[in-house]
Amino acid sequence: MTKTLIIGATGTVGGLVLREAVRRGADARALVRDKARANLPAQVELMQGDLADREAVRAALRGVDSAFYVSPHETNEVEIATLFGEEAQRAGVRLVFGGFHIEDDATREAAGDSIPAYVPKLELAAFLARTDTRPAMFSLTNFDQNDEVFRADIEAGAFPTPLHPDGVNRIDLRDAAEVITTALTTPDFPAGSYQLLGPESLNGEQSAQIWSEALGREVVYTGDDPQWRKSFERRLSGRKLADWIRSFELLGASPIPTDPAEVETMTKLLGRPPRTLRDYARDSVAGAR
Repeated sequence: MTKTLIIGATGTVGGLVLREAVRRGADARALVRDKARANLPAQVELMQGDLADREAVRAALRGVDSAFYVSPHETNEVEIATLFGEEAQRAGVRLVFGGFHIEDDATREAAGDSIPAYVPKLELAAFLARTDTRPAMFSLTNFDQNDEVFRADIEAGAFPTPLHPDGVNRIDLRDAAEVITTALTTPDFPAGSYQLLGPESLNGEQSAQIWSEALGREVVYTGDDPQWRKSFERRLSGRKLADWIRSFELLGASPIPTDPAEVETMTKLLGRPPRTLRDYARDSVAGAR
């Protein structure tokens, strides 16, 4: 059985990957800052430590076959990703990454020029992709699960996150977790770069309408309000607030079209069609009842 280390196990992406790994009976380990506050399944091996501590990372990687890395919202994100990649390589651990990665050098440089705030994220992903770890690099589009941060606003009748009028591809992270877990637990899963995405692009008004149908009450899109950042300030803080505001400034200004060929690839990776936002909203509302 493959033993795998999950970084970010108490967060959104890493938490869903951990849940899927446990569901499949994988031998899972999580590196957390505080064991006492980590509410994780009993069968998960917990190790306490900080990603900036090389010895803690080295210990967490000892004896595992694969590791999932998602970058935390930290100012030193490039340094800690570099440390993790170096130690994974030294330990001979297969590295699986989830986040934002552009494989082509010229395209990545152009993206950095147009979105300077994303340069650190592009740099850390590029470094991990160059490590001698047979890396599987998964890029993710806009998360359906992001809506949960603003669930109180949505239930009060306002969908507050900016999305371009021409639509932004949205992914249910449960699908991403399935593919990522397959890469973590399948030794011969091919290394390379993969785009994980949902089946369609949606704008803010369409997303609001889907939540309206799921909740059975009117939800209005307010992401085009010049004051949309105030909703973010009520729900988030620190580096995460800054990262999310930058991300949604981009999502409000630039569409993310859906490539049918990439959806077909995603379908093959999952063994079924990817979930829609309607699927997610329905399941989320049912789970809250």
